[in-house]
This record gives sequence, structure tokens and C-alpha cells, in this order.
Amino acid sequence: MKHSKDPFEASIEEEENVEIEQSSEEDERNVRVGLKLKKCKTAEAKKKYENEEEENMEVELNKYPTGAHNVKKAKMQIILSQFTEEQMSRYESVRRSAFHKSNMKQLLKSITGSQKIDDTMIMVVCGIAKMFVGELVETARIVMGIRKESGPIRPCHIRESYRRLKLEGKVPRRSVVPRRSVSRLFR
Repeated sequence: MKHSKDPFEASIEEEENVEIEQSSEEDERNVRVGLKLKKCKTAEAKKKYENEEEENMEVELNKYPTGAHNVKKAKMQIILSQFTEEQMSRYESVRRSAFHKSNMKQLLKSITGSQKIDDTMIMVVCGIAKMFVGELVETARIVMGIRKESGPIRPCHIRESYRRLKLEGKVPRRSVVPRRSVSRLFR
């Protein structure tokens, strides 16, 4: 009988493996630096190379994740390993999907009335929109499960999902803005 590991034990073992990998990478780097220093013929060339390495070292330190990041990464790997094939496919699709920044910028310009929209603002709104769409799709899947339906999500599922999210208070209310001649997305 196969003994299954406790998720906590598995994450600790993965942390140790990551630390070992990082230390071996640092050792390899030190060996490369030592070899390059031996190849430098003059003291001036060695000093110049050491200065460049110190500057590059600051940049390279940002590449290595912190300890807390390693723990989160290990936990995420444990969760992903338990996904079914269908769940993994959906997860990958969500990770790859994004809203076009140009479209979001036009939308923000029309809402705010300002011509100057910051890139960080666009990214934040794109992220919020992506989260909302994810919530909408997740609720639509629940609706499908309740109705005992399978296959792709249909517009009726999206409408019902939107209605439920609105009842839960997860859809923001419309502010008092003069009506525009824009067709409604959901009836």
C-alpha cells in the first residue's frame, strides 16, 4: 500500500530542494567568476571586471525569490498536482487570457472623460475585469451543475450567473450618470 505524504511535509521537502538548487547555482557562479578573474591579465582589468560583477550582483539578487515566495510556490505546486486534466486545461486558459490594454484604455477614457490614463491604472482595471469574468464563469458552471447540464457555457447560464452575482452584491451599482445610447450587454 502506498503511503501518501502530508501536504505540509511535502512543502517542507520542496523548500529544502529549492534551497539546495539555489546554493549549487551560487557555487557555479562563483567558479565562473574565479575562472574569468584568472583570465584577466592586468590588475586594472581584474578590478574593472570585479566592479561589473558587483553591479550585476545587485540585479541578479532580484532574480532569486524570497523564502516566503518559495513556500507559496511549493503550496501552489501541491494544489496544481491535484488538478484533473480538465481543471488544468481551464487553469492554463485563465492564466494565458488577458484583456487588450488598448480596449481597456478606450473604455477608461470614456468613463472618466480624461485623455490621460496611467498604465498602472489600465493594468489594475484589466485585473479586476479578469477576476469578475472568472467569478461570472465559475458561477455559470455552478448554475449548469444545478440544472444538470453539461457542455459549453451558454448565454442563459451567463445571464443567470450575472443575476446571482448581482443579488450577492458582487456587481457594482450604476452611478447616477446621464443615460447613453449604448445597448445593454445583459437584459
